[in-house]
Amino acid sequence: MELREAISSRRSIKKFKRDMYIDESALKEVILEAADAPNHGLREPWRVVYVPKNKLGEMSREISKYAFPKDKEKQESHYEAVTNLGGFLALIMTCDARQREENENYLAIGAFAQNLLLLLYEKGIGTCWKTPDYIFKPKIRTIFGVAPDEKLVGFIYLTDLEDEADFPKVERKNRGILTEYI
Repeated sequence: MELREAISSRRSIKKFKRDMYIDESALKEVILEAADAPNHGLREPWRVVYVPKNKLGEMSREISKYAFPKDKEKQESHYEAVTNLGGFLALIMTCDARQREENENYLAIGAFAQNLLLLLYEKGIGTCWKTPDYIFKPKIRTIFGVAPDEKLVGFIYLTDLEDEADFPKVERKNRGILTEYI
């Protein structure tokens, strides 16, 4: 698959209604390859926590009790969706008290994440990037071992691509993004 094709074809897979499996060795290989992302000062301000399929239920139960403490229905819905996944990634960024470096770290983890999403797609693994409000809750941070000098920036749900044909290509709206300096 050509890079241009991967960029234009990859879509978030948002259906988690059936049991899915992924190639775990391909996933681990891709995570290392994605680390070739550009990053200022070679700080590589990212790390990944991988939750394999056999641990998804345990992780969902742990997260749900803090994410949806008074809503048993949402807890069950989360469990049903997450346990159908092929796996789950938590992306964690190293923070920097210096404003410029903090911005550079955000750009770097974004580049890492884009590499990761595209490389996973190339290997036949579907993804959906999630940034729920509860990633900022201290108990959720603790579950994923986020240190005081780190931020939990999001989750990547890992799926197969069996249902990919059900997701039509969506035309992008923002094509007037270039302004020429005068």
